[in-house]
Amino acid sequence: MKYMKRITFLIACALCLLSCNNETDISGPETDSEEGRITLKLTDATVLTYSTADADECKINYLWVLEFNGEALVNDTLIYGDQILGNGAATQLLPQLPFKPANGNRIVLIANSDAMTFPHPNRSLIQYSNINTYFPLLSTAYFQWHYLPMYGEIASWPGSYSCEMTRAVAKIQVQLGENFSDVTGTFKAENVFWGIFGTGNGGYIQPRLPLQGISNTSYSSIMLTDISLLQNKDPSYMNLIYIHEYPSSNTTAVSGDPSVPENVFAINRQCIVLEKREGGDLLNYRLDFYDPVTRKFIDTKRNHHYIFTINRINSEGYSIYFGGHDEAINNPGSNIEYTIEIRDGSNHVTSNGQYAVVSSVDSAYVAAPTIIDDTVCTARYQLPAEMTTLYSGNSNSITLTDVTPDYSITLVSPAAIWNPSCGCYESPLTAISVPIVVRTTASFQSARIRMHVGNIIHYVVVKKK
Repeated sequence: MKYMKRITFLIACALCLLSCNNETDISGPETDSEEGRITLKLTDATVLTYSTADADECKINYLWVLEFNGEALVNDTLIYGDQILGNGAATQLLPQLPFKPANGNRIVLIANSDAMTFPHPNRSLIQYSNINTYFPLLSTAYFQWHYLPMYGEIASWPGSYSCEMTRAVAKIQVQLGENFSDVTGTFKAENVFWGIFGTGNGGYIQPRLPLQGISNTSYSSIMLTDISLLQNKDPSYMNLIYIHEYPSSNTTAVSGDPSVPENVFAINRQCIVLEKREGGDLLNYRLDFYDPVTRKFIDTKRNHHYIFTINRINSEGYSIYFGGHDEAINNPGSNIEYTIEIRDGSNHVTSNGQYAVVSSVDSAYVAAPTIIDDTVCTARYQLPAEMTTLYSGNSNSITLTDVTPDYSITLVSPAAIWNPSCGCYESPLTAISVPIVVRTTASFQSARIRMHVGNIIHYVVVKKK
């Protein structure tokens, strides 16, 4: 009997849902005559308070491994989570496959799909072009305790043993800012809840270009989720949910709605609604997926992290009537100030409506074997067309915070200059991307680079490799 080579899969964590380590080695491991290894790149499991990633975002409940010859499905298997050694940890090892992929064939890996029966009931109909039909992603919201759907593929076996697994959902987080202020005196984490409206009925497991989504047959103002802002005060939780990607920049949730311009407010467009509950009163605030610098509404895309930070409440929210959220939905938010940070693995943006801070990464690793200088990222501020320079009174500084242990890291570049307004030396950002260089000692473990421009605070996490 002909001996079948043993095929094993090694899952290693490297890429974050919205955090990317630029120094990740994406080359395939060495192989010998008895085995080939595939490295699936996922999120590094780390503490919630320091990263957008956590171990739950790495967990796999079901993993489909599909082999295609052109359009035709030639082999498939379903691997269960309890068969994965170290599931959710930094390194995960899968069991031996029951088949050997043929050279040149495409390997598709689908984790945590809604399809969970093997053999697949529609196996004879599955082709590469209709994966989204037979491996549906119809759930509109995922919570932290659920398994996140992921997708990855190797275009030509075994041209690479490295496969990047991309989460098919966007990560949404709402939090209060460091210097949050409230003129009403009643907007408190313990009495404010939030949810998402206008997301449509679902998305797709496999990436599609242009971006698509499954629309509702009719718009409903039913809140998908009901999450308390108080959760972001508890280190055991992240105040977030995950939703499927959706082309919310020019599409509303209602099926048949005409395409709406990306710079025009639309009632049925995807948004977040905050609900303040105090006594018998319910007051709402609307937060849009909107970039005030470009003045355009934005899509929610897979593997992106959207962080809404509430900085100031200027007045009471919209009142609720008939048991719905109609008044808040029908009006753009004007009584609340907030910023949106978007992390996508390439550029990480925090915007406040006038300008933005942009960094090339939101986390980076340094070697720190001894005293050494490392370029961890590039960063700049971004202005709208009508602004040629920041207002002279605005803060503009780069500092280090949360340094562990103390004095184990210093900022080398950009160089500090004298700022007469504060009577101190500061390292400022410019409108052109500049490298941010740090000097670390051998004892260095972690820190955050804090960029403060106007009322924007933007962080880049730095850790020892």
